[in-house]
Amino acid sequence: MTAEADRNPSVPERPCWRPWHGVPLMLGLAAVLYGGWMLFGMAAGIKTTHLRVDDLPITLYQARDQGDGPVPAVVIAHGFAGSHQLMRSFALNLARNGYLAVSFDFPGHGHNSAPLGGSLGSPERLTSLLDALSKTVDVAEQHAHGGRLALLGHSMAGDVLVNYAKTHPQVTAIVAVSPYLSEPVGADFAPNLLFVYGAYEPEMIHAQGRESMEEVVAAPVALETTYGDPVKGGARRLVMAAGVEHIGVLFNAQTQREALDWLDASFARRAPTQKPTRPILTAGAGLAWFYTGLCLLAWPLSLLLPPMANRPLGAGLRWRPLTIAALIPALLTPVLLWPMPNDFLPLLIGDYLALHFMVYGVLTWAVLAYLGRLPDRAVVMDGLRASSPAVLAGGVLVWLLYAVGAFGWSTDHLVASFFPPLGRLPSLLALLFGTLLYASADAWMVHGAGSARGAVLLTKGLFLVSLALAVVLNLNELFFLVIIVPAILLLFIVYGWLDFLSYRRTWQPWLGALASALVFALSITATFPVVA
Repeated sequence: MTAEADRNPSVPERPCWRPWHGVPLMLGLAAVLYGGWMLFGMAAGIKTTHLRVDDLPITLYQARDQGDGPVPAVVIAHGFAGSHQLMRSFALNLARNGYLAVSFDFPGHGHNSAPLGGSLGSPERLTSLLDALSKTVDVAEQHAHGGRLALLGHSMAGDVLVNYAKTHPQVTAIVAVSPYLSEPVGADFAPNLLFVYGAYEPEMIHAQGRESMEEVVAAPVALETTYGDPVKGGARRLVMAAGVEHIGVLFNAQTQREALDWLDASFARRAPTQKPTRPILTAGAGLAWFYTGLCLLAWPLSLLLPPMANRPLGAGLRWRPLTIAALIPALLTPVLLWPMPNDFLPLLIGDYLALHFMVYGVLTWAVLAYLGRLPDRAVVMDGLRASSPAVLAGGVLVWLLYAVGAFGWSTDHLVASFFPPLGRLPSLLALLFGTLLYASADAWMVHGAGSARGAVLLTKGLFLVSLALAVVLNLNELFFLVIIVPAILLLFIVYGWLDFLSYRRTWQPWLGALASALVFALSITATFPVVA
């Protein structure tokens, strides 16, 4: 037991390294190596080429043993707030099976420095997206050496691809994954058209696919049934991928298999009963192993952190005052922001999230002040003397490099854009201001000697409820927040675990808060599109 715990039995023992901590260390290393082997092994035998046409970043994927003759090209487009990394599994599976796969970032997204033009639903917006697609198709056709062309897109891109194909007859087939369609496809649409939706997506999204199928099918539409002949063109098919939603559908094995089968049928490369040239690989299991390993490694790493307080710091709220303190900002924030303009940043939806975090944090601090539970400056400063300044700074730096850098680097390379371009620095700073206010207030509220067990589950759950209320009050502008809730929930789980580890060792709630604030600010700034 530590000296603090000896003097005060209510003070928990600060965890220290024990021989058995070698178990999570070895398991974490094994999981990271195994997951990394699976994820990077997907690219074995694939040649990746990066190009840039003006502001447009383009990536070409092709099997190294592919000859120089004509090859079918598939241009792969991400959805709203996506990036080419989200579509990596499609590109690698198609390249492994003999296609030239070409992905890119739409304007305002990912590594594309050009802003997204126009407003939601405007002709200028569609023109901005179509221009990027057209440039990418030109590059794909140059490298396909006369091969035929297909398009594959997710969400917003589905509408862009259909509009493009209506005026470009060289498009043989389209794979539309959870598409949003601004207008009916039309019964005379010539390319083969496959719809794949996540079974857990809202019915209003599924309805568009069913309506498009009913344009060419007189009888009730049957799932996983091909209507028409893909070799002749104009065929359609509707599939519901089991057990996934709007984002998970991209990493689903059924989605990947249906996309490859549809393109092979459209180009008459193999019969439906034949297996693919090379098996379908998915990133889901590899990502699960990899991130689980990173979380396990954080456990022994946290034991190297220096003490940052002489006692567990925080408000120490029991359930009744905690529930009141957590409910007030959750309910008031969406109501207060409902009539306010939220377009102060050139970052779609990101500007609203910056305000939501900021107001939520201000209200939480106000409630804590009313309850008389604000931080005592003398106690905090005295606690910081528990270790030398150099040791404190080194511990904070190493922890943030791991919590933000290790998770961020792998996400940016394997999942989606995480580190925003330098041109988005003003938006990043605005978001960081809001996320710091929220994360610091929440961390102080849930921690402290005598605090309610499981308090973080209540506060994080109410934050998600608060976002849901905001969507209900402003459905037209904030609907996309519903789609990204699973991503926010995953961040809460991962960084809640990291906060738990760092707090047990340091007794300082703001180290975990700083990591969470940085991660949310970086990921939101990198994810949501910049508009002109």
